[in-house]
This record gives sequence, C-alpha cells and structure tokens, in this order.
Amino acid sequence: MTVHEIGHRIAEEAKKALQLTVYFWLWFSAIGLLTHQILREHGLPLGTWGLAIVKAAICAKFVLIGQAIYPMRHTHGKDLWYIVLPRSFVYLLVVLLLSVIEAGVEAAWHGRGFMEGLTHFANGDPVYAFALAWVYWLILVPYLLLGSMDRLRGNA
Repeated sequence: MTVHEIGHRIAEEAKKALQLTVYFWLWFSAIGLLTHQILREHGLPLGTWGLAIVKAAICAKFVLIGQAIYPMRHTHGKDLWYIVLPRSFVYLLVVLLLSVIEAGVEAAWHGRGFMEGLTHFANGDPVYAFALAWVYWLILVPYLLLGSMDRLRGNA
C-alpha cells in the first residue's frame, strides 16, 4: 500500500468512527433524557449527555472492532436479514464483552478490584443486563441494515 492509500484508509475509518459515534450519541442522549424524565429529576441532564458521547465513542470503537474481526460479506441474491441478523448478534457480543471489561477496568481505576467491577456490570442485575443488551441490539440493527443497503447498492 502506498502512503496515499494508507492515509485514505485512515480517513475513511475515522469518518466511519465519527458517524457511528454521533449515531450512538443521539440514541444514548435520548435514552438518558428519557430516564431523567421518568425519574422526575429537575433540570437538563447536561452531564448525562457528556457521558453519552464518551460511551458512544467507546461503543463505536467496539462495533468497528467487531466489524474488523467479523466483516459483513454481501452476496447478491441473499436476503438482507440473512446477512445482518447473525452478524448483529456477534457485534452485540463484542460490544457487551468489551463493556464488561470496561466495567472491570473502570473499577480498577477507582481503586476497587477488577473482578468486583465485572460482577457489578449492569448493577449485577441480569434483567438489567438483558435490557441493556436488547436496547444495544435495537440500536445496532438499523445501523447495520443501512450500511448493508449502501454496500449492496455499491455506495460504500
């Protein structure tokens, strides 16, 4: 690869990361605002929106890692759901696994044990962990479908 090709590829990857970060940030901000209003808290949750963009950037990186490990293979004549659905679960597992590891690293950073952080992922509540995974999946699928449609049309 030439230096120009490498530069172009880095720019394309940065563009994808930025687009996915903004996409996730919009979702996480909306969820944060909804949670804020359900709990009847006063004022606007500006701190929550700041954290949402950090979480969005981290999730975007995790999804892009998942796509690098297990890229989408598009075959004309195959149903779009057949292409997207299995990969959406793989990408979701990557995001969840890296989120669990993130919880352990965050706990260690704050002076608690890494394993303690792992056990407190999703507040240690399996229903909360399932709900989190479900929401992540519902956010992820439209992104993957739109990206697949662009690829099938030859735009990406």
